[in-house]
Amino acid sequence: MKLLVISDIHSNIWALKKVLETERSFDLICGAGDLVDYGTEPAQVVDCVRQFSSDLMVQGNHDSHVVNIWKQGRYWNMDPEEYKWVHHNCQRLDGERIRYLEQLPLHVTFEADGYVYMIQHQYDNAYGFIESRHQFEEFWKRHTEPEYRNSRKRRMIFGHTHRQCIHVLDQHMLWLNPGSVSYRRPDDPDKTAHYAVIENGEIRLCQVPYDRSHSLEEARKLNKAHGMMETELQDFFFFFGDARSSRDPLPWEPEK
Repeated sequence: MKLLVISDIHSNIWALKKVLETERSFDLICGAGDLVDYGTEPAQVVDCVRQFSSDLMVQGNHDSHVVNIWKQGRYWNMDPEEYKWVHHNCQRLDGERIRYLEQLPLHVTFEADGYVYMIQHQYDNAYGFIESRHQFEEFWKRHTEPEYRNSRKRRMIFGHTHRQCIHVLDQHMLWLNPGSVSYRRPDDPDKTAHYAVIENGEIRLCQVPYDRSHSLEEARKLNKAHGMMETELQDFFFFFGDARSSRDPLPWEPEK
């Protein structure tokens, strides 16, 4: 069986499509959350993911945040200094897509090729991760169904940190993070889309370049119109452009 493991798409339809074009055939797709926010095309991402009719998608903290802001209805006619990508996303979503994000579970468990997998977006409320077998055992007991509690070959899948890795605790106990399909953390200049493939139980961490110009163009338009919070635009010029850091001065281009 071939599993395609993705996470932290963040409304980046171009990166997601590139991953799907690269891995054309797979049996199951599973996602570790954050389909939306900090990107420009949330509706397209939600629609693309829903095509697979997969029950192996979980909700991330940005998905929950977008749902809450949309329900409050405070994302129109905002001062540019308060306008963020979450508000930009809410303006491009509707009730049906919001309901899809809202109903995503916090964690799911499934079996494949003799392993039991548990998927959850984040390990804790920050950027922590599992460092010991004891932590693994306790987390497993709290977040899996009774029939899976005593499984011998166990794997966890997390997202959230945008750091691609495999952390092996023993021969049949590991957790992995496929990395972000969309962008890295500010200390990592890698601009490729990250994901993972698990084929017949064997894990492969993957990266693929994609066209970042679409996301950058939206940031350029907002920058030219002085239409969004400065730090939000600085992030985009780093993630999708050639800025040296996520806090480089913006190339302001006021409307004439």
